[in-house]
Amino acid sequence: NSVAAAVQDRLFLDSRRLLDRAARWFLSWRPQPLDVTSEIERYQAAVHELTPKMPRLVVGIEHEAIRRDVTTLTAMGAPADLAHRVAYSLYTFSLLDVVDVALNSDRDPFEVAELYYAMSAHLGLDGILSAVTKLDRGDRWHALARQAIRDGVYGSVRSITADVLKTTTPDQSAAAKIAQWEQENRFRLERARITLGQIAGSGAGDLAALSVAAREINSLIR
Repeated sequence: NSVAAAVQDRLFLDSRRLLDRAARWFLSWRPQPLDVTSEIERYQAAVHELTPKMPRLVVGIEHEAIRRDVTTLTAMGAPADLAHRVAYSLYTFSLLDVVDVALNSDRDPFEVAELYYAMSAHLGLDGILSAVTKLDRGDRWHALARQAIRDGVYGSVRSITADVLKTTTPDQSAAAKIAQWEQENRFRLERARITLGQIAGSGAGDLAALSVAAREINSLIR
């Protein structure tokens, strides 16, 4: 009872979003039926190691979004340390993809995480994901459509990160890796940016526009 019920509700709901997405991720990406013990062994150590490093990993517009969330939560009365944990919590969801990419590419998880979050910020994916969250929830089909777009965006950045690692080396910075990837894929990037720019410029944020945006991002996968 140290903070108002409204603040507790906000903290709880934000944390539950992480649980919901992580649960769906395991059901979608991992072999079924789940071997819970094996799954814990696969992800626990790397997620435990990377979670405290999130302030170093999340960059660009996504870092600014977290700062705004922390400011909002603390202004509502949440303790500063808890506000930071909750504000970063949803971004830790992507560590599941990071661990898989690291294991499949035999690269250090921190290197992969650094590239993953830098790529996400570089492509402006947070804006698309935020727009998806604001879509009308409507009926079950609307909810499934929102989920499909969101899953598609997350899946695209996972695949793009894996692609970039194939042609870059661990000694390169995340920025250098992205610059090399852009040079190698400049024609596809130009086409995608035209479409994404048109969507952003028109202010369209409906289901159709966001579906097109997700498709364009997916087209960047080699």
